[in-house]
Amino acid sequence: NGIVNIKQIRDAGYKRVGIRAGYGKNNVDQRYIANAEACYNLGVDALLYWFSYALNEEMAKNEGVFAVKQAAKFWKRCPIAFDLEYDTVNYARKNGVRIDKTMATNMAIAFLKEVKNAGYIPVIYTNKDYKKNYFDIARIATEVGCVYVWYARYTSKISEGELVGNDIWQYTSKG
Repeated sequence: NGIVNIKQIRDAGYKRVGIRAGYGKNNVDQRYIANAEACYNLGVDALLYWFSYALNEEMAKNEGVFAVKQAAKFWKRCPIAFDLEYDTVNYARKNGVRIDKTMATNMAIAFLKEVKNAGYIPVIYTNKDYKKNYFDIARIATEVGCVYVWYARYTSKISEGELVGNDIWQYTSKG
């Protein structure tokens, strides 16, 4: 999200960039089209993510459907991540909904099944807290069939044990 110089990223040797396709119910990120077009035109693979504001499984499923529609504007196949974070939980709380581990897991499954069924690559975005307290990664992988884990942990090193089960380690939100 924001203004990203995709050419600079490509020229620095990076092969893939994560960009926010949108959030909540059918809200396309204001920079998505420009960022996606730049990735597409410059041959940089994208990992899309959808920031969830779902309050139930049906809403999460619908977010998945819309995320796929956005991806299809540029790619027939790419990774699409379900991103449920503290803002999601706070938004739900303000709307009288308590998101616990079972609910977060069920919403992730609903979203990611839509992604996989449409031929895209399902990814769960998570961090140490959410991996422990909000997502049952094993159940998600079993019910979706296959899921990649995008693990956000802003530190210069993590243990080998912490790396196990994570496919992508995001160590910063800068650069």
